[in-house]
Amino acid sequence: MTRNLQGVGIFLLISAAFFSYEIFIDEKIVLPSVLDFSFKPSFLVDKDLDYEDLYRDDDEIIDGVHTVNTFDSNGTDTMVFLHIQKTGGTTLGTRLVNHIEHHKCIKVPETKRWQCLRPLANAPRTPEPRQMNVPHTWLFSRYSTGWLCGLHSDWTELQGCVENKLNEIAGEKERNLLYITNLRNATMRFISEWKHVQRGATWSGSTLTCGGEQHTNLTTQCLPEDSQDWINVTLAEFTACNHNLALNRQTRMIADLTKIDCYNHLGNLSHVPEDIERKMLESAKENLVKMRWFGLIEYQLASKELFEYSFQPLRFDIEFEKWDDTHSSAAIQDIPQKLIDEITLLNHLDAKLYEFARELPLGSDIF
Repeated sequence: MTRNLQGVGIFLLISAAFFSYEIFIDEKIVLPSVLDFSFKPSFLVDKDLDYEDLYRDDDEIIDGVHTVNTFDSNGTDTMVFLHIQKTGGTTLGTRLVNHIEHHKCIKVPETKRWQCLRPLANAPRTPEPRQMNVPHTWLFSRYSTGWLCGLHSDWTELQGCVENKLNEIAGEKERNLLYITNLRNATMRFISEWKHVQRGATWSGSTLTCGGEQHTNLTTQCLPEDSQDWINVTLAEFTACNHNLALNRQTRMIADLTKIDCYNHLGNLSHVPEDIERKMLESAKENLVKMRWFGLIEYQLASKELFEYSFQPLRFDIEFEKWDDTHSSAAIQDIPQKLIDEITLLNHLDAKLYEFARELPLGSDIF
């Protein structure tokens, strides 16, 4: 197994580790065009993806020390969840606070919040000296700390905010921030966001902070005049708005926007300059590699196993079921192919980011 890899993300390390084993697949998997929504690889039909043969039975320990894939919930490790709209984040967020063995968070009465105290915070025995001054929460997320850095805060906002907010509520302490996120097929995610907005949802409370300034006004530019929402918007109308933040949302939210002068070149999201697109996609890829873990909602079992591998010894106490994409799949049946093609083209950065992500952990032969 490859060791001592410095300066690379956890998924590159996982790739090196996994490729040291032989992986057998019953049949050649040929992945289709993103537009062929009827296609389902054989391993997804019945059980999603099973990693049973990819793991050792024993816990990897070198010279008495765990590998980099550990999570010290009694120390300084703090998980930070970058929650992108319509990527299964609500489901994952609920699983994080309710379904990790020995790490069940405490429900705060009459709220949608949970306190995720470190396991030894309230232990009856006296903690060791190194545990006396640790931050109080092991999870920074919507359901644990709330939207402390803004509604659906992105990478740029979180980088400039999380440490300060945790210092405010728990005092200045050493912390090891470990970022996670979920990704989704670009076309399906865009359609899902349209359906959500069509039902009346807005994210007008998002601050979109970058470079010390808030860009909240960008969240309402597509709304009809004198309207607070976009109820009953058609998909054609939703797609046609050049200021629609749903366009390439995943790439933009994972990228470091300070590298492209924040939102100064993002006035028309349907026609972003090529050099800005390139820099934004490169930044998103770099940050994705830096993350300890990310999940792909179309691959639930795979994502669960990777999480438990990346954050040993954490384990979920429930199984992850195949993602139910019923609403978006049903909606797409009535959408003209020409409009689907347009949506896919407009969200080409997200499509490229998703393919990059799918190849990172185990390679394209698996995903």
